[in-house]
Amino acid sequence: MTAIFLLDELKDFIENVVKNYLLETNKKDLKKSPQVVTGYLPAKKTTPDPDYPFVIVRLVKGEDTQEGATLTVKIIVGTYSEDAQEGWRDVANIIQRIWQELFKKRVVAKKFRLEYPMNFEMPEEQPYPEWIGIMTTTWTLPHPIEEVFYE
Repeated sequence: MTAIFLLDELKDFIENVVKNYLLETNKKDLKKSPQVVTGYLPAKKTTPDPDYPFVIVRLVKGEDTQEGATLTVKIIVGTYSEDAQEGWRDVANIIQRIWQELFKKRVVAKKFRLEYPMNFEMPEEQPYPEWIGIMTTTWTLPHPIEEVFYE
């Protein structure tokens, strides 16, 4: 059970949540569901595929204490809209859909438990016509079993 395994499982989970949610892209008259990636968006290609909309599942930090181990994962949502009054709403809707589905289940891959609090923010400064929102989630995972050797 690794952090990478959690990210991959979250990616699959979120893809199912957003797959039917068609959003604007920077190509006129093209709508698509958000691409979901782990880590970072892929490098720009020579093909004109739009990056937006997207959801990035990114590992931020891990902590292991006597009481348990936790991972902090950010879920970064990006959308595109030239409508300044409505564009931010797509980000908010995607965040809410992911939030609701995660807390309905609370456990991913039968190993990782989502903990409270979950935070999200929509920075006041937005890179118009792109829109960004960030969820911060905390996950508990089991400790490795200590191996004790006796001589």
